[in-house]
Amino acid sequence: MRPNTRGIRFKTWLYLFYLTISILALLWALQIVFLKPYYRNMKITDIRNVAGVIEESLITDKLSENIVRVAVENNVCAVIYNKNYQLVYSVDSLGVNCFLTRSPISDQKAFIEEYVLEAKAVAGTDFYFTMQNTNFRQEMIFYGKEVKVNLTEFYIFINAPIEPLDSTISILQDQFIYVTIAVLLLSTLISGIISFQIAKPLANMTESARKLAHGDVNVRFDYGGYSEIDELADTLNFATGELGKMDELRRDLIANVSHDIKTPLTMIKAYAEMIKELSGDNPSKRNEHLDIILSEANHLNRLVNDMMQLSLNQANKLQIERKQFNLKKKITEIVGLFAGYTDSDQAIFELDIDRKLKVEADEVKIGQVLFNFINNAIRHIGQDRKIIIKAEIVSDCVRVSVIDHGEGISAAHLPYIWDRYYKIDKNYTRESDGGTGLGLAIAKSICVAHKLNFGVISSENEGATFFVDLPLI
Repeated sequence: MRPNTRGIRFKTWLYLFYLTISILALLWALQIVFLKPYYRNMKITDIRNVAGVIEESLITDKLSENIVRVAVENNVCAVIYNKNYQLVYSVDSLGVNCFLTRSPISDQKAFIEEYVLEAKAVAGTDFYFTMQNTNFRQEMIFYGKEVKVNLTEFYIFINAPIEPLDSTISILQDQFIYVTIAVLLLSTLISGIISFQIAKPLANMTESARKLAHGDVNVRFDYGGYSEIDELADTLNFATGELGKMDELRRDLIANVSHDIKTPLTMIKAYAEMIKELSGDNPSKRNEHLDIILSEANHLNRLVNDMMQLSLNQANKLQIERKQFNLKKKITEIVGLFAGYTDSDQAIFELDIDRKLKVEADEVKIGQVLFNFINNAIRHIGQDRKIIIKAEIVSDCVRVSVIDHGEGISAAHLPYIWDRYYKIDKNYTRESDGGTGLGLAIAKSICVAHKLNFGVISSENEGATFFVDLPLI
């Protein structure tokens, strides 16, 4: 089976493999290629430290105490000459290897005089060069420096061998070949395991997402052991839950709309046929049947108008015309639209509103909100037949509440009552008052367009309070 070179498993393995190669290349460069220059620089640094100790000893006049120790520790030999090229002090931890002490006195003096002149030429700094020990075929470092102590010139010369590293480098190369092979094998195995562990929860999510794409809204996205993947799983599970609710709402919507449209159409067709076949010549029956046809046609008209208005509202095409108006006057007008209920004692309205209260909003659309709140309260009115409408000042707003003492709403249904066609009773029947089931959804869209705070407070068998907060003038 051909590997998926674009997959996260392969790319994770590849990146880890690149990292391993880079680390190995860096180790090869440091341990093999740059070992000689690094060792040489380290040796020069050590020699400079020895020169610094010697200079300090000259200043404190304690030559023998410190110089021997640092010479032995750093494997060097050193000599100190005064400005007359006379030997002041020498220390040797190299024996016959020391170029400064093993040469004949005449050769040594000429050599020192030559490099004393060079030390003078670079006074205040130091110099060094390498030379070859012909007796032992070993590379040596010759170091010189001029110092002034109490207005007296001194010349410090240090000789140190450079240890041969060829055998060491050869050993390291042989060792590194085996180390490289072992590290490559181990890194390939470990990176493969890591890439599999990282990709596994994503692969599981992909499989779950594929099921979701085929309509399985009950699928669950499992956690993967990483905070980012766990957060993604939570988000996808939440989205799946919302899709499930939307799917249920879609089914309810289709069922309810189909019922709302099919019922009046069936009635219109049936009574039209009755007029044609039975009551066409009977004025009384004919008018009765025509009234039913008109009533059903009006219901269809209300349903279509409500659906169009809700669609416009939710498409952000709702125009808000804010102005000041008297709240009690407006609510009194709306209550007057329900005169049929009050005249027949089906509802008793109690208004608790200060007649001086003024608010600023779109009067017509807020009227629709309150009308739908009251209409909903009537459909769920309690045995006392009371509907209480009150207004109270809350901060800088007026909270208008519509209260009924009906059966109330359970906590499980509260989040969804603003959805279009949502029915607590799933055995849907058309409202006897000709309602379309879109009233609360329309009220919500108007409040959202106004950016108003609104909601409902209710519990089972305790009635319900629908409220909206309007800007106070």
